[in-house]
Amino acid sequence: MNRTFATICTVLGMMVQAAPLQAAPKLIQAGPMIGHVDDDEARIWIRVKAGAVITASLWQSDRVYRPTRIEDLESGFRVLHFSQISATTESSVQLEVTRDGSKLETASVAFSTAPAPSATGLLRVAFGSCSKVSQYKTGPIYSAIATEKPDMALFVGDNSYFIVGDGSDNHFSTSGPVGDWTSMEGMLHRHLMTRVHPELQAMFRTVPSYAVWDDHDYGPNNADRTFELREEATHAFRQMWANPSYGTPSTPGVFSAFRHGPAEIFLMDDRYYKYSPQEHDDVTPETGSIWGEAQLEWLIEGLKNSSAPIKLIANGTQILSKSEGGEGHYREATTELHRLITSIQTYEIGGVVFLTGDRHFSEAMQQRLPNGPLLIDCTSSPLQQDQKVGPLEGREHENRLWAMRGNNFGLITIDIAKKGQGTITFETRDESNQLCVVEGKPCRTEWQLSDLSY
Repeated sequence: MNRTFATICTVLGMMVQAAPLQAAPKLIQAGPMIGHVDDDEARIWIRVKAGAVITASLWQSDRVYRPTRIEDLESGFRVLHFSQISATTESSVQLEVTRDGSKLETASVAFSTAPAPSATGLLRVAFGSCSKVSQYKTGPIYSAIATEKPDMALFVGDNSYFIVGDGSDNHFSTSGPVGDWTSMEGMLHRHLMTRVHPELQAMFRTVPSYAVWDDHDYGPNNADRTFELREEATHAFRQMWANPSYGTPSTPGVFSAFRHGPAEIFLMDDRYYKYSPQEHDDVTPETGSIWGEAQLEWLIEGLKNSSAPIKLIANGTQILSKSEGGEGHYREATTELHRLITSIQTYEIGGVVFLTGDRHFSEAMQQRLPNGPLLIDCTSSPLQQDQKVGPLEGREHENRLWAMRGNNFGLITIDIAKKGQGTITFETRDESNQLCVVEGKPCRTEWQLSDLSY
C-alpha cells in the first residue's frame, strides 16, 4: 500500500497543479467534505498525507465542540465525528493539519445541523447521478448546487467513472479485462480524480453529501454480485464517503438509513446482491434480484417502522420505469418489486418516493396503487457529461409524466406546514441553477402529500 499511496499522491499533485482554480495541496490531499449530519451529530471527511495530525473544532454560536473520535479509514482517509451538538443550528468546523511539528495547513466547512424528527417541516434535497467530471476541466453543475444551498446532496450512482484509462483509443471504455476496476488502487485513483475537482470540492464544503453506487463506481459496466473484487470495491467506497453506516452486522453492503426532519432517507445498494437476466441466462425478470432478500427485508422493516410522512429511497437504477432498455426493477427484478409494493399496500405505508439515476436522461414518473396512493420515481441524470438541456426522443412508457436530456441536478422540496398537509415537488435545474424548460414546458411536478398517503 505504501507504493500505491505514493503513486496516488503524485497523481493528485500533478492534477491539482494543472488546475488553475486550486493551489497544489501539501498535507490535505482531498476534502474536507461534509458527510452525514443529523440533529445531534456531524461527520467530516478528509484525506491527508501520511504522518499528518488533525485537530478540529466545531463552532455553534459561542459553543465549541471537539471531535469525539477521528476514524482512521487507512491510506490517509479520516472521518471526524462530532456528537451531542445542537439541532437546526448554523455550524462551522475549523481544521488544522500538521506534520513534523512545523508544517501547517488549515481548512473549514460550514453547514446547518438537521432538525429533530417531525411530522412537519421543510426539506430540500439535491440529487443526481452519472458524473464524468474527472474528464472535464469545469463542473458547473456543482457550483449550481452550492448556489442553491440545499439541506443535503444525494449522489445516486456513477459518482465516478471507472475506465480502462490506458491512454489508447479505448481509454474511456467502462468494460474490458483491465481497468480501474481490476484493483482497489485503481478504484481509489479514479474516485480521487473526481473528488479533487475544484468545483466539486467547493460544493462538498457547504452541502452535507451522501452516496449510493451504481456499476461505474462499483466495477466494470453492468457489474453485479459475481464481480470478483466486490469486497475491494466496498472498502474503497467506504473510504470515500461519510455515510451514516454501511450494511448491517449480518448483511454487508453500502445501504443505510437516516432521519432528517419530515423525511426518512434510505440509501440502497443495487450492486452487491444484483443478479439479473441482462447478464445471466439462468434467471428471468421474475427470478432476478437487485437488492437481494436480506436488504429487501431491511427496507420493508424500515418503511414499516418509520414515522416520517415522506420516505425517500435512493437507488442507482430506476424503480418504476417501464421503458425498454437500460437497467431497473421492471426489466430485471419484477418479483422483488412486487414484494415491495405488496408490503406497502399491506402495511399502508404512505409517502414513498424513489430517487434514481443511471439513464443519462431525467424523468418524473408515478404509479397509482390499486385502492392506494401514488408511488413516485424521480430520475436525475447526468450531473456532468457532454449534454445540453433538450427534449428526449422516444422511450415512452405509461408511468412517465415528463422527461428531458442534459446536464442537470434534481431538486426535491418537501414542504409540510401542518401534519398531513403539504406538498412534495420534483424539478430539474441546469448548470446556471435555473429550472429546466424543454419545448416550453417546465420540468417540474408538484404533488399533494395526500396524493401519496393512505
